[in-house]
Amino acid sequence: MPFLFVDYDQGAGGERFCAALSQSPKCERLEYRRFDNGRTKVHDIFAQEFLKPTPDIEIKKSHPELYTIVPTHRHTDLARSLLEDVHSIRIQRPRDKELHQRMVEHRIKKVLLTREPTPEYFFGLLKILSKSASDKEFVRKVKYHMLTVEIILLSQNIEPTPEAVEKYLIEIRNTKEVEPDQHYDLAIPYEQLLHNPEQVKKALYLNFGITVLEDCLASYA
Repeated sequence: MPFLFVDYDQGAGGERFCAALSQSPKCERLEYRRFDNGRTKVHDIFAQEFLKPTPDIEIKKSHPELYTIVPTHRHTDLARSLLEDVHSIRIQRPRDKELHQRMVEHRIKKVLLTREPTPEYFFGLLKILSKSASDKEFVRKVKYHMLTVEIILLSQNIEPTPEAVEKYLIEIRNTKEVEPDQHYDLAIPYEQLLHNPEQVKKALYLNFGITVLEDCLASYA
């Protein structure tokens, strides 16, 4: 059976969607954990490598009888160039400006203004940031209790003062991104996922033959 990549931007609930999708009898079930800060973390076959800015991919085979679910941030074309039989879903960014801003604030609260939930994810973040940091010694200043945004700033050689944090968050709020120019077998408007999960459920069945309970897709705001 094919890989089924789920492409989404941070804050869109992509890992929660992947966890729900994998409950279908047609999909290989993902291991996942939900944390008190509202985050869901899934353990996919590539160990979340396709969520990184520059993935280092070890070639794998998909399940012989079930869809193998993989979360990704805009790397669907890369997956197709490396792997056999890749299908894809895109959770689109909100078109409504107010809803888009809510999603951005959700990302800030859930990801940037929280601490990594486990030592495993903490060291994983350091490894990702070290790849792009001009000075790898920033890790000596990092403390486990730090907020994610503070660690990001340190990796950019910026002292994480309250003023620097606020400036960084303002830049996040003002960043305008367009939808990726890649092929997707199914594009799901974020508004539909939020307000009409029944329609999403129908689209998943029509495109992939996947049945999933509607309540698994509910409550995304």
